[in-house]
Formats: sequence, C-alpha cells, structure tokens
Amino acid sequence: MADKRSVVVRAFALLLAAALLPGAAALAAEPEETPSVAAIYTTGEMRGSIYSKDPLTGQSETSSYLKVSAAMAGEREEMDGTLLLDSGNAVYTGLTGEDGQAVAQVLRVIGYDALVPGVEEFRLGSGYRSQLFQTLEDTQGDGTPVDVLSANLRDGAGEENLTAPYQVYALPLGDTQVRVGVLGLSGMEIAQQLPQRLYGDVSFVHPANKAKTYTWEWEYWQEELEEDCDLTVVVCQADRDTLTQFAAETTGIDLLVGGGIAAEADSLPNKEGEPVSYICGGGSALTRTLVTVDEEGNPVLGESTLLHLEDYEEDEALAQLVAPSYAAAEQAAGQRVATLSGDWDGSQAAARQTDTGDLVGEALLWATGADAALISHASFGEVTPAALFEKKSSTAALTLGDCAKLLPDPSPVVTVELTGAQLRQWLDTCAQWYTVTDAGQPAGGAEADFLYGMNYELYLGSEPGKRVNFFTADGLPVQDEQVFTVAVSAARLSDPEFPTCTVTWSAAADKNYASQGGSAAALLAAYARNATSENQTLTHIQSSTWSVYAGAYNASLTRLEFVEMLYELAGRPQPGANMAFIDVERSNAVVWAAETGVVSGDGRGNFLPLTVVTREQAAVMIYNYVRSLGVEAPQTSKVDELLDAPAISAWARSAVEFCLAEEILPATGVREDLYLPDTPITRMDATFYLAALADYLEEM
Repeated sequence: MADKRSVVVRAFALLLAAALLPGAAALAAEPEETPSVAAIYTTGEMRGSIYSKDPLTGQSETSSYLKVSAAMAGEREEMDGTLLLDSGNAVYTGLTGEDGQAVAQVLRVIGYDALVPGVEEFRLGSGYRSQLFQTLEDTQGDGTPVDVLSANLRDGAGEENLTAPYQVYALPLGDTQVRVGVLGLSGMEIAQQLPQRLYGDVSFVHPANKAKTYTWEWEYWQEELEEDCDLTVVVCQADRDTLTQFAAETTGIDLLVGGGIAAEADSLPNKEGEPVSYICGGGSALTRTLVTVDEEGNPVLGESTLLHLEDYEEDEALAQLVAPSYAAAEQAAGQRVATLSGDWDGSQAAARQTDTGDLVGEALLWATGADAALISHASFGEVTPAALFEKKSSTAALTLGDCAKLLPDPSPVVTVELTGAQLRQWLDTCAQWYTVTDAGQPAGGAEADFLYGMNYELYLGSEPGKRVNFFTADGLPVQDEQVFTVAVSAARLSDPEFPTCTVTWSAAADKNYASQGGSAAALLAAYARNATSENQTLTHIQSSTWSVYAGAYNASLTRLEFVEMLYELAGRPQPGANMAFIDVERSNAVVWAAETGVVSGDGRGNFLPLTVVTREQAAVMIYNYVRSLGVEAPQTSKVDELLDAPAISAWARSAVEFCLAEEILPATGVREDLYLPDTPITRMDATFYLAALADYLEEM
C-alpha cells in the first residue's frame, strides 16, 4: 500500500531525473534529499475489538486493534514522527460484561498517545471507568501511558476537570518538532443516553455553558491552545452533522476528529469559510493525516487518508497477549441463560412468520411493555432456535453467545409512539422490499419490517396504499387515529421513509439493559433469564400473526396460496419430506398437503401452484383436510337442491355436500340456490371459508 511519504519521495526523484537532462549535468551529482513527513493517526468506534474473533459469535473480526497495531508498525517505519489518537468508544461491555482492562492494555502496547472517552467508556460504570483511566495513564506496566483527554468532563458541581482538557505533543518532523495541541470533547449527550448510576456525579459542560454547545467549550480553551501550539486538533465525540455546525461556528482548528460510525476523510468550512480537515475512523479504518512544512518552513497539514483495517494482517504478538482475556470472554459467552423446549421449525424465510421472529417479538414486548414491535429479518443472524437442538434431544441450552448469534445487530431498542395510520403506511412501504418468485411465492423482504403484536395481512399485488388488510389489535380493527407504543431498532429511525416520531424510551438508557448496550440480544437474554427464574423453559409462543401474499387483496386465489392459508390454520406442522411436486420447491405447506391427502396434483408430478382455485376445488381441499382428521361427510341431499347441481364435478360432490351441510362453503346467489362450482375464489372468500372451518373444528 503506497503512502503519502512514498509519493513525496517519488516526486523528488522526478525532479532529480529532470536534472539529468542536457544542460543540467551540474545538478546530477547532488544527493537526493528525503523530505520530512510526519503524520497524525486516529481510530474510533472500535468497541472492544481486540480479538481475532468475536467471543460471542465466533465470527472473524475484519477490523480490530490487532490490525491497528500491525498497520502502525509499518507507518512508524516510514514517518519521522507519529501521533496516535482514539476518538472514543474504544471499550464495549456487551453481553459478556467486560471491564475494559484488556482494551486499556492493548492501547498501551500499540502506543496510543491519547483517548477521548465516549459513551461506551461511561457505560462501564463509575468504578470500572476509573480503573480504565488509571490503567491507561499509569506510568508503570507494559506499553506506554495513554492520556485521557476531555475538556468538558467535570465534577458534579462543574468546578474542576476530571481529566486533562488537552495535551500538547512534540511531533518530530525532520530536524525540528511540531507542537500539536489535542483538545478532547466527550459527548454532551451521555447524560441523556445512560442512566445516572453509570456516569455518576459527573457534569459534561462548564456551568457557564448554558447552551451546552461544543462551540462554547472550544472557545473557552482556544486562546490557551493557540499560544502553545503550531497545529490544533479537536477530537469530538459527535457525528458529522454536529461537527459540520461546530466547524461553521469556530476558527483556529486545523484538524477535526469525529466520533461517528462512518469512516470519512473530508473537509468542513469554518466560520471564515476556510476548509478544516475532518476525519473519522468509524470502527473500520485507521486515519492518517500528513504533517509537512510549507515553503517558509511552517508546519502544515497535508492529505488525509483512510487506511482500511480489513487490508492488514493482525499483530500476532498482541493476539497472544490478549488470549487469556479472550478465553474469559468466551467462557462468559457460554453461560446458559435458559432452556429451550418444544417444536421449532428453523425457517429463515423473511416473507413469512418464523419461530425466530416470534421469539424475538415476545422478548421485545416483555422487555419494553410496548403494544407491538417492528422487527427486521436483516437484524437476525444465521442461527435459529431450532439449530440449537442436538439430534433426538427434546431440550437445548440457550447461552449468551446464542443470543448474540440470533441477534447480532448492536443497535439499541427504543420505543416510539405511532398512530394506526403511520403503522399502516410503514407496512405498506415495507411491501416494496418483497419480491415474487416464478412459482408465485413471496420472497425477499429481509430489509423490511414485520409488525409483531398485531394481526395483519400484506398483499404485494395490491396498489400502494392498499396493501395492508385485516389489520387488528386485541381483536379489533386498528383505527387511523389510535396511538400505539412500538418497539423498534434505533437504527431504523434514520430511514428517511420511516414515520416521524419521538423516542419515548431507550433500552440503552434503562438501568436494566444499559450496561449491555440495550441491544435486542440484551433484551432477549433478560427475557430468557426471567423464564429461568420462574422455573420455565422457553417454548415457541405466537401471540399475533402476520402473512405476506403475492397477489392482490381481491384477486383470485392460486392453489399455492390457498394451501398455504390452510396450512396456517393447521398450525404449520412439520412435514416428513422436503419436496412433493416437481414444480414447487421449499414449501412446507405443499409437502404437508400432499402427505395428508389435501391435494394430489395432476398425476404427472405437478402441483400447478399458479392455477386459480375454484369453489368446488376449495371445497375438496377443505374436505380432504377434515377427513385427514378422521371426520366423515354427512349424508344429505343439499346438493340436489341447487339449480346448478349438474355442473358440480362428480369428484367434488362429497366435498361440496360436506361444506354445504356444515355451512363452511355455503351456496350463493340471490336466493342461495347456486353453487357456481367453476367460479374462482378470492382472498376475502377464502378468509371467510377458513374462519367457518376453524369454528367447525373447534366445536368437533
């Protein structure tokens, strides 16, 4: 990987080559002078990534401090001097509850110069945080001390700084040293993001900073820094939008280091319209900003570059150093939090309700007390509850690591208030992320949200605005003006299409979940532990239902869709085979229907999934399902009373007789004397028929 120093060296080589041209021979013998280059490096949002693998999930870490160490070893060989900073969120307690000491040791060994604490450092709690800061700044021990800098971190009265506000570093550059002042600004929002028991008696602004702005804090120290420094760096634990405004209100800053989650190298205009270099590691990059001298010999900032950590190897010696910590974290990940029992189907299809989704939905409703939860299949991992069972075992252990594998998304869960109209609009929007296969089955939809806690059906073939039907809560139709409390991932709120709403609660700020980050995995672990405390096992519970259909709400129903609806009514039993017909793949509903005799196909191995269902065909499927339960058709003469009785196929007569007698699929027409056996049924028709069938089965 070429760095800026190499580029500069090549530029000097070109000048030397030009000197060798005719007329420049006198210059040819002059030695090449290596230009002086130093650099400022930063990372941020690394969140405890000090291992080769995540101890919870076992997945390889593509970006870690192990790679930062290897990258810096190469950079230090190329530069006259280096300055290495971390913009915060270096630690992460997570589900394993790590105390940050391993991260502190890693930062010291790598040779970091300073850390500006972020929200994750405060998530440790007062005791562990104090130990972290002491370990970082200790003049004894392995590695080198790391300064903890925060100009706005003050005692509860706001009278004294709890850490050094800034530090001036002598950065070697050729025959001189550049004085680089680094001012730290911790997140002012920490007090709103965490319960007080975690941050303790701490203030995040000067008492005189009534507006609570980063601009005020900078201006308080600006004159002092400008007197002592050649270059000034402000490391601020804030996102790009906040820092764009901050830059526009200030002067005197040469380099602005952000604490966002997107790796960036750019510039932002300051109050005088001059560009200020802006960089952010975002948890995936080591940033490099060159320091050179101008024609007058003054130090200046050069180009900023993102060195993507995934491109580097790991520091093997450092990996060995943290091996004991990894073993302890791995052991914590193996802690059993609950026992699973019962039947779990293991489906990962995003276009239909799954056992994993039901488990997560139940956990979120329990933990948040919300009316419903919006959940995306994209937040699920590759592991399902069914995969945790060993062969022939009726129970399975659910560990902390399993919770993380089921729900690897670290985003905290929040609750918001949404109206019925807003929920309907969002579900309608989510319909655009599903697709329909050639066999007429809904597919895709991993990025879409499903709504758990309410009942509804989503029709992909209907026009926008009319895709959500049979939308109910507690058995009653959802009204547009009703207001519901809904749990959702905080990351979803940044979607520009998501309804405008206000956060009413955050798991990341709740005393029960804050120290674990407030993620869905943390809430699932708490839900599991609660079941264990009540001497219960976790079994599959489904307290609400939702479905996605390929067609339109009032369109004719296909054989596949009707069988799927009947399969839902039957409780989605697990079939014994994987395939029953050559024209339908991966459909448990069709395999079940074939095994129970509900359908028989065309005799040539085809199911004909896209063929529309007529009234007499629907009657036959219903009748076959009831017979599979051991029920025989009553002997009546109701069919003979119909005006179109001769039009009813002989193979359907017994089924029609049964459906007429039990009023499951009744006669139609003005005088209810027609059956119209060849008329296709619609989704609405099927809903009424199957509801009548459910009532009949309940009374059996």
